[in-house]
Amino acid sequence: MRWSPIGVLLAFGCALGSLPGCSERAEPSPSNEPAESAPPEIARPYEEGVDAQAQIDAAVARSRDDGKRVLLVFGANWCPWCRRLEHTLRNDEGVAGDLRDGFRVVHVDVGARGSDVNRQVAARYGDPLSNGLPCIVVLDREGEVAHVQETGSLESGDRHDPALVRAFLARWRAG
Repeated sequence: MRWSPIGVLLAFGCALGSLPGCSERAEPSPSNEPAESAPPEIARPYEEGVDAQAQIDAAVARSRDDGKRVLLVFGANWCPWCRRLEHTLRNDEGVAGDLRDGFRVVHVDVGARGSDVNRQVAARYGDPLSNGLPCIVVLDREGEVAHVQETGSLESGDRHDPALVRAFLARWRAG
């Protein structure tokens, strides 16, 4: 039996279309990104397009009255570790209580990878972004940098350890 060129192309096309990776309904391949562990209600803790410096200035003004320190949390919504930190800050009762009692928290969005969103704000507070994301800056009541903290040392496994976060907060709480 002799095959015509058109017959060969038709047979090849049918065979190719039956392969899983070549059909229109192929399932997406798994991602190398870590699984999101933060619940939906805190999946986007960083507000985009807000005036971060104005928020910081307002928090510093309030801290002069109540004596609390200002905690700047630099991060981005695309960052799984930023969302994990936020999960610990909001959902661990001890951590949330320590924050409520001793700090005014301002989240500073750094935007998409490679963007310059709030880079000037970060530079004003000791360039914490050089430590990676998320990162924390503690300000005193006058708005001066008291401490810049990378958060890798607050991690345990695939989360931020509440005991380590609480120890950090206790150390930098205004006294």
